[in-house]
Amino acid sequence: MGQEEILQQKAHEALKLLPTVKPIPVVRNSNPDAQWFPDAGFGLFIHWGIHSVAAIDPSWTMMRNKPWGDSDTLYFFPNYYSLLWRFHPENYDPDKWMKSAQEAGMKYAVITSKHHDGYTLWPSEYTNLGTRKYMNGRDLLKPYVDACRKYGIKVGFYFSPRDWSYPGFPISMDFKQYGKSELINRCRTPEQNQFDYDKFFEYTAGQLSELLTRYGKIDVLWFDAVEWPDVKDMHTEKIYAWIRALQPGIVINDRWDYRDGKAEIGDYITPECHLLDKAPEGWWESCNQWGHGWGYSPGFLKPSSWVFDNLVASRSMGGNFLVNLGPAPDGTMQPEFYERTAEISKWMAHSKKSLIGCDPLKNWKDISNVPITRKDKEWYLHVLPGKVTEINLKSDLKPISAKLLQTNENIKFRKQGKSLLFDLPKTSNGLDDVIVVTWKELPKM
Repeated sequence: MGQEEILQQKAHEALKLLPTVKPIPVVRNSNPDAQWFPDAGFGLFIHWGIHSVAAIDPSWTMMRNKPWGDSDTLYFFPNYYSLLWRFHPENYDPDKWMKSAQEAGMKYAVITSKHHDGYTLWPSEYTNLGTRKYMNGRDLLKPYVDACRKYGIKVGFYFSPRDWSYPGFPISMDFKQYGKSELINRCRTPEQNQFDYDKFFEYTAGQLSELLTRYGKIDVLWFDAVEWPDVKDMHTEKIYAWIRALQPGIVINDRWDYRDGKAEIGDYITPECHLLDKAPEGWWESCNQWGHGWGYSPGFLKPSSWVFDNLVASRSMGGNFLVNLGPAPDGTMQPEFYERTAEISKWMAHSKKSLIGCDPLKNWKDISNVPITRKDKEWYLHVLPGKVTEINLKSDLKPISAKLLQTNENIKFRKQGKSLLFDLPKTSNGLDDVIVVTWKELPKM
């Protein structure tokens, strides 16, 4: 039996639990251990892997005619995979990462356990492409999990079901957007595609079984989209049910089956790299790039004010903000990360309650010119730098008081017609000046 057959057999054995699980649609996990998610507010996304060596985006740069791709090959990428031998994170210290993340108010983290290139940050028994072979079995995930738990941060794994290292993966689908349409037609029948997908599914679930059984309680599983041509059954409901059998309190996003850009199942949706104009239904999270891209971006990080623009926009409409940063190949975070988190930590010391653990006011755009969050009879008006010259809030009532959360100083306001007009604070923290409006009775909305 060859090496690939041995790995496939291991994957097949790992799925013995699957037939015992009844496939059921999953809309939102009602388990008590999953209910932290909508109040979490702020998280850290970490894209790290062999791509970090070259400071490039993960995986996509290996495509044909891309900087680290090869124009004459389809399934093997010697340029990109030469990075395997150069990824040695000798200064890896996730404890330092998570300490700064916790101080900055982040409640959860998600790390790329495996991206599309197939490289695993743990010593997986189902592939030869990962730390089992190239780092003598070193496990890069366990120190991350331990650090998260030490600082009270929920543990999340990103996992890509799209795996370009897997023999027979129909990578031609991913070439489509690059004008390689001639690669799409491979003279394959739907029956053959389903057969090949079922083998790939066993392999994928085998790796998932390792992630979900080796590290204790896992709080978030962040799938990236997988597309397999002409496959009728991607076993979506079955895999979600199986994951819940292993981790009952886990929160799973919506990207397992993302054909035609439409998610069919998941606990929450994941708009990427843009702010929403309107609050969606249910749980959701916005993810965006703090650096130039998803990977390591040495010497550059967007300012803290950009973080607050995204965090306030997400929280005011009931979502979380997952901000991404790529560590250096040696395992360190760039100095700018600690500079930004220190700035954010200083703000969190006086105004954290207005963003973390509070409730949204999803229709704030109908009544105000600044975003609003709330808790009980307090409304938090978020004044972002340079956005407004005066705060206008439609209200049939006058509040008891209006104070700057940072200093507790009174903010002047007056009734004008059907609106309340608030003065801007005399001084600004430069990130988000929060005015706490306290009501005796809440206004009608």
